Amino acid sequence: MPISVEQPKSIKISSENGDIIKVSVVKGGTDTKVVVLNQAANNNVSVAGAIGAGPAGATGAQGPTGAQGPQGPAGPAGAAGAAGSDGAQGAQGPAGAAGAAGAQGPAGPAGADGADGADGADGADGADGGQVTFTQDYVANMPTVLGVVKTFGKYKNGDTIPADGKTASELLVDAFTDAVNPTPSFSLSGPDWQHPSSASSVTVSSINFGIANQGATGTAVLEYQLANTQSTPTGSWTTVQSYTSSEVTFGASNLSKVYSTGEAWASNNVFHFRLRVTDSTSGTTEQTANEFTTANSFSSPLISDKQITRSNSTISAATGTTSTTREYGDVQSTLRYDVRRTELYDPLIDSVVQFEVGSNYREITTPNSTTNLASLGNGSTQNNISLAINTDSITVATDGSTDLTAEATPHRYRVVVDSTYGSDTSSDFSNINYYHSYQVCFDTTALTTGSSQNAVQTVYAAFGGDDSGNNEREIKTTGSYPSSIDETNTYTVQTSNKFMYIFYPGSTDILTMLLDGVSPTIGAFTDLGTFTLENRYGVSTTYSVYKSNSTNAFNNNFLKIT
Repeated sequence: MPISVEQPKSIKISSENGDIIKVSVVKGGTDTKVVVLNQAANNNVSVAGAIGAGPAGATGAQGPTGAQGPQGPAGPAGAAGAAGSDGAQGAQGPAGAAGAAGAQGPAGPAGADGADGADGADGADGADGGQVTFTQDYVANMPTVLGVVKTFGKYKNGDTIPADGKTASELLVDAFTDAVNPTPSFSLSGPDWQHPSSASSVTVSSINFGIANQGATGTAVLEYQLANTQSTPTGSWTTVQSYTSSEVTFGASNLSKVYSTGEAWASNNVFHFRLRVTDSTSGTTEQTANEFTTANSFSSPLISDKQITRSNSTISAATGTTSTTREYGDVQSTLRYDVRRTELYDPLIDSVVQFEVGSNYREITTPNSTTNLASLGNGSTQNNISLAINTDSITVATDGSTDLTAEATPHRYRVVVDSTYGSDTSSDFSNINYYHSYQVCFDTTALTTGSSQNAVQTVYAAFGGDDSGNNEREIKTTGSYPSSIDETNTYTVQTSNKFMYIFYPGSTDILTMLLDGVSPTIGAFTDLGTFTLENRYGVSTTYSVYKSNSTNAFNNNFLKIT
């Protein structure tokens, strides 16, 4: 065991009886026995104690082992000596019983976070979660406020939004996706007049597929069919051109195509084309544009220099007569015109003159109005073609004999030129307008209100005899009779035994009669009444007749009659 002593002067070791070893501490000349060891310690002595300031002395030689002495009484415990050096590790003893758990020590400070480990592999997708769907449609209630128009995607105020059965995401996709069908279009020109058939090409221009959806593509086909009606045909279509998705795109430029139909001319040819376009966008349908064209019109023959003149040479014309303004019954005329051929591929056949009977134009067959034009070359002109109508009656196709004096005014004539392929070409002459004339004349016959119609007709037809130079027969083209008759003509009576007669169409009484336009003189005439009289051309109408009350009534005077 360790020994604790004050610093000794020296340590004294002695042996008694050969078995007892005494260890004494010498301090100040006095020995103090520290411990007595018997020999049983097997010469292994370990003394721990405080050492004085001086160095330890050398260990003495091992003395002989003394005999085991009797066990002495235990001495008092000495002070603990200094701890000796550890001995060698002994063998592991059996495990002792577990001691009671000690109290929890205080928590140590948190350690710093370690570096993040590498990401693990993705796990398998979990099952989709369910989405709530709408159970009804909705009517958009988004009125315009202060000029601001509000919409929900493609739906505007008042629209029914088809929400029923859709999820929220499906409804949004629907609202903001508005698939528009394509609007294809194109135009046609030609064919040229189809002589020969190689001139029957049709140009299909401005081909627009009409793809309206951003980024969309599609396909298209242009097709052709010949028909004889302008209605869209139902027969088989011929493919002219197919177009792929590289051509049928949003914003694609217009295209064109020239197609030769190879068809010779026929009057009822109608060339139909259609453009079918399909957009790849979901929700769109195929759309079709249809157009048709017919052969370009040929260059019509030119009918020119049409003239119509009065041709009656036996009856003098009433004052005011022109080629187109005449007295009723003055129907005989000469018609002339020129024809020029202007179309290389359409030879002319003939020309005829037609007269309008009722509301229909009829070819005049008597006199013969047909002129053969078959030999007329392209660019050539047949001049001075004429038709003389020297009688009051003609014969026309369908209606037969026609009395021109009985036909209503105006009389209408026209020229019609027939060609090999094209439609007839016609050109009208100027209308001939007919009027009744009034007559002022002088005669010795003293007619009365009781005179017969024949007697009145005789005076009317005689037209004054020798005094015809002062008689007047004139066409009045404006106003009604008898207003404003003869405001300027001056009558000179050469003999003293003739009465003045006034004949005017109709039955309206004269209201005023002024001598030289100033002096009233209606009382100087007698109203003989109305009579049906025949004019010089054999046309009858009702006339009012007035006679002066005396002969030689006027000399170098004029009358104004209303």
